[in-house]
Amino acid sequence: MSDISELETRISAAMERIGNAVGQLGIDSGSEEAVKALEGQVLQLKEALETEQTASAQLRERIEAMRAIKDTQAVRIAELEAAQAELGAHQSADRAEMDVIITELERLVKEGPHA
Repeated sequence: MSDISELETRISAAMERIGNAVGQLGIDSGSEEAVKALEGQVLQLKEALETEQTASAQLRERIEAMRAIKDTQAVRIAELEAAQAELGAHQSADRAEMDVIITELERLVKEGPHA
């Protein structure tokens, strides 16, 4: 976007220079064709500036939309990480319970059958 801002600044400066040149020429000292040509250039530069400003506004909108998506994704990632941590805790608890069951089964196997 800095390129667009730079272009806007350059176009504005050029328009000002042209305006100053037109003012210095005066209608009496310059030909009517030269004045019309300069006015045409000013009009073209204004149109170019408007086009760049529109493009700049569209880029700003896109950036804001992308930031919103990024923020939404960051929240979702945090939720998924919390869910993963919770699952890990459940898995550890299940593993501990299985260890207790295996230990009890090993004890029962060693004792042998009771008749």
